[in-house]
Amino acid sequence: MTEFILRPSITNPKLWNPERPPKNEWNKIRKEVLERDNYTCVFCGHTAAKNMNIHHINETKSCEPDNLVTICVACHAIQHIGRNLDLKTIEIWLSKISQVEIVRKTREGIKRGETLTTINKKLPLSRGPHSPDSILYANDLVFGIGDQPRAYLDEPLCVVFVNFKQWQIE
Repeated sequence: MTEFILRPSITNPKLWNPERPPKNEWNKIRKEVLERDNYTCVFCGHTAAKNMNIHHINETKSCEPDNLVTICVACHAIQHIGRNLDLKTIEIWLSKISQVEIVRKTREGIKRGETLTTINKKLPLSRGPHSPDSILYANDLVFGIGDQPRAYLDEPLCVVFVNFKQWQIE
């Protein structure tokens, strides 16, 4: 099985909004992928019977099951930072821990009843080159993406969640 490493990124704007098959066919493909992946996010290992997304492995328009994987809402937000910075659901910080560890620590805090603010204060975070809520992080990636299908923030830049609803992260 392919190893998937979670890093904040954007998809090349040329590949935005891939066409999906008709709804009934898409639902069949989606169910096949969810069942194949045991409703488990390929990035963080979170398993849930509902609220899981489907993500393209290769940034192509192919909606074949072998080009799709199961991904939780939180990890999907990390894969599309531009949209989520714009929606003010995430921020970008420097961190000494990995992105997947941030996701897991956030889930653990939510299960304990902590707020995102409380959880984030416990994380080893420091300010990056832009304001944490700045869309410039995504714009810099778009500017330099060229013909690459996906661009990633340099490590140790990571996403933290600031305006997620509980169902999106638990």
